Amino acid sequence: MGWSGGTDLAWSIIKVAKKHVPDKKARLKLYVGVIDAMEDHDWDTQGEAMGRDPVFDEAMLTLHPDMLEEESYDDVDVDDDA
Repeated sequence: MGWSGGTDLAWSIIKVAKKHVPDKKARLKLYVGVIDAMEDHDWDTQGEAMGRDPVFDEAMLTLHPDMLEEESYDDVDVDDDA
């Protein structure tokens, strides 16, 4: 898998986590671990995965607080069925 596929993988993880991990604190810990693991393998399109779950966004901003200043995700078109 090239890391251009990392965003699709993240979206799949977010979809499953939102459905099966209703506790936001647990989901936050899960996302932080997943993001760390993916970044350890050179995932560099993290911003593309934002906007699908506020808890994922919180995890990303916890790890990378500077991301909020770099990009705005207000215009992200999110397909709720994805």
